[in-house]
Amino acid sequence: MASSLGNRSVVITRSLAQNESLRHLLEARGADVVEVPLIAIAEPDDDGRERDEVLQRFHEFDWLVVTSPNGAERVAPFLSAAQAAGDATSYPAIAAVGDATARSLGTAVSLVAQPARADVLADIFPSGHGSVLLVQGNLADNTLSQALTAKGWTVNQVVAYHTVQLRPAPDMVEPALSANVLLLASGSAATGWFEAFGVATPPVVIALGPSTAKVAEALGLDVSAVASEQTLESLLDTAERVLESQNH
Repeated sequence: MASSLGNRSVVITRSLAQNESLRHLLEARGADVVEVPLIAIAEPDDDGRERDEVLQRFHEFDWLVVTSPNGAERVAPFLSAAQAAGDATSYPAIAAVGDATARSLGTAVSLVAQPARADVLADIFPSGHGSVLLVQGNLADNTLSQALTAKGWTVNQVVAYHTVQLRPAPDMVEPALSANVLLLASGSAATGWFEAFGVATPPVVIALGPSTAKVAEALGLDVSAVASEQTLESLLDTAERVLESQNH
């Protein structure tokens, strides 16, 4: 059965490094992809020195908590190096926000928040005493840290990466605004869209998860629907359902 995304122009705003899998999924459904990167992932201000120093001794913590695939990609080399060396006497339990983050870590994960939200992880995280290494991006707030502290843990936070807002090239403005669908995969992307285009959007706007939708709606963007699961497949399935409903 042909996808309702076929021959529709769809704007994706993830960083260029993250766009590939989403672009392939859209092209497989016949969509005309309009890439307008509004965020980029960069190293922290100290080029990651603090992050790398603390990750070299991750085994000293009772828990390692990672909140995003971008953070997981920076943690994974330290986990694999320690496992290859075989010299660590103990390993922390690992918690991840969402399956994508867990997969990106490349090792066994003790606790995965589903749906992929920090508040869900806070709810299911056990109470206890000991140390937690919390790996986040620079835009993360203190909600998870405070929740874990309230459960008795000593939390050490480290910034793994910076999310940088990008301005679209002038020749991308018209294709972006005249597209059929806008996919917003993060609150950062919603903020980047608003800063570039204001509240003007394509007629269909799909948000990946409730936290993205909350940011978009607070900015005044008209969100058509929210993907029920925080996966790229769910994002596209939701877009298809909205387009199909408009055709009937």
